[in-house]
Formats: sequence, structure tokens, C-alpha cells
Amino acid sequence: MLQWRQPLVRFFVRCASKKSAQHHLRRRPDPRSTISLLKLLPKDNDVTIPKQVEKLLMPVTAVTIGESIDLRRAAQEFKCYNYEEVIPDEVINININQSTDLMVLSNGTLVGWNLNEEIIVQNYAKKLGSAIDESYVPEADVMDWIGITGESDGSYLKGEVLVVAEDNADQALLEKAAFAIGFSRSTRLSILENALDQYLLRAKDQSRYLATGKIKTTEHQLLQLTGKLFQLRAKLNLYSELIETPDLYWEEPSLERIYTSVSRALDINPRISILNRKLDYATDESRAFLSVLNEKKSTRLEWIIILLITVEVVFELRQFWLEYQHSTHAETSAN
Repeated sequence: MLQWRQPLVRFFVRCASKKSAQHHLRRRPDPRSTISLLKLLPKDNDVTIPKQVEKLLMPVTAVTIGESIDLRRAAQEFKCYNYEEVIPDEVINININQSTDLMVLSNGTLVGWNLNEEIIVQNYAKKLGSAIDESYVPEADVMDWIGITGESDGSYLKGEVLVVAEDNADQALLEKAAFAIGFSRSTRLSILENALDQYLLRAKDQSRYLATGKIKTTEHQLLQLTGKLFQLRAKLNLYSELIETPDLYWEEPSLERIYTSVSRALDINPRISILNRKLDYATDESRAFLSVLNEKKSTRLEWIIILLITVEVVFELRQFWLEYQHSTHAETSAN
């Protein structure tokens, strides 16, 4: 039995003052009036969305701000809002106002429903403070969503628009959480992509120097860069769920469908494949640099040994010459 299928735990605390208007980006449309318009949504991501549909869409923004977030501390920081634990130890939902929610994910990502990046970073990310482990420069991505009623098949993704079936509030929240976790893969992957791009930029300078027969990077610096490279590979392939579907979706086809659909729409698997190929290249390049440095070090040691042997030979020759002179002088004196 999966824990997250238990009734959602809700916490209601009234704030002294809550200016909800400043968070409200767009008024939610009447769900009943949107069903017929959903047929106008294009299945192809490259096709422009009709204006009559576009005006009904609301933004959903994912912002990755750290390696992980302590949800217990995060809940304390948002205690003046109504919040609920959607998936134990993974997702809590902060109800900002009637049309706006903020999901805090333990994987270091905030997902704002009807919130933009600026508001999330300025108004909410700063509140987390000590709850964040290994803070990152915020990385954001935006998609669209719309809520409807009377949808018997549950929530789904059409093109790049999430259609949320709101007939069952608890199920809708679970489906939005599944979308949020899938969506967060994109921004978390962007963090790793940016870090690798920075590494490759530095490696480009090393390659240019190496092409001239020189290398300016010290062994210590190169070992540090190699360590960061292995850390990136570990974060991608070992320490996160980026490369696999979380276990909690295996017994819930509707949630797995949403998670898989958003991952496909954001090209997660191709991006992971490309990132791993870049990591392979960067690792080979790093090993080549280390090999060059080791060869230089070995050559330097060989010359030092040759020099020491030469010095020893010179001293031996000098000693031999002194002994020869001494014996010659002694023979001359004897005669």
C-alpha cells in the first residue's frame, strides 16, 4: 500500500494579513466553459495555440533553487498559509489564494500554479533560507495549464498544456503533484547542463593551450575539475530520480501517464542521453590532460634523476682525479 494514497493532511492557519491580489496573475476561467475549447488545443508543440484558448490558460512555473529542501522547515516558513502534505516527504502544497498554489518539492524545486518566476524567487524562495541544502542559482521553466470539470479520464497533457480534471479535489492535487515532479526534472536537468557547459568552457581554454604544446593548468586544479565532473555524473545517474520513474507511480497509471507525458514533452530522456555523451567526452578529455601532466611530471623526474647521477659521476671523477694526483705526487716524492 502506498502512503501517499492516504487522505491528504491539511493544515489551516489564518495569517494576520494576506494580500492575495499581488499573487494573482490571471483569473481562473469557468471550467465548464472550457471543455469545448480544449478541442482547439494543438497536439503538435510547434503549432500556435488559438487566441480564444490562450486567454484561458494559466502559467505553471518550476524553479529549482537547491539540491534539496527540508519540507518540515519549509512548512514552518509558510505556516501563515493553508498548506497540505500531498506526498509524504516529497511534496507539500501551499495555498496562496483561491486561484494560486505553490508546491514545494523535496528535490529542491518550487512549482507555482498561476505564479511567475519573479514572484516565486522574490516572495517565496527567500523565505526558505536554512531549509535549502546546497543553494543554486535559480533555474526556471514555464508551461501552461487549465482546470476543467466533467472530464472522466482524469488529468492529461495535450501538447504542452496540462489539462487538470478538478471534479475530485484530492485526486486533482495528486495529479498536479505528479506533473510538478515531472516538470521539475527539466529545471534540475538544466542546472546540470549549465554546470557542464561551464566546465567545457574552461576545458576549451585548456585544449587551446595544449594545441600549442603547452598546458597551464596545475595537477591540483585539474584534479578539482575532474572531481566536479564525477560529481555531475553522480548527480545525474546515481543520486536522483532523473533517469528513472519513481516507484510511487508504478501502481497508479493515471499519475504515471502524467509524469511520463510531461517528461516526453520536455525531451527529458534525449537531454539526459546528450548530457551523458558530453560527460563521456569531458571525462576522456580530463583523463587526457591528466595523462599529459603525468608524462610531464615523469619526464621531469627522469631529468632530475639524470642530473643527480651526473653530479654523482662528477664527484666520483673528481675523487678519482684527486686520488690519482695524490698517488702520483707520492711516487714522485719517493723517487
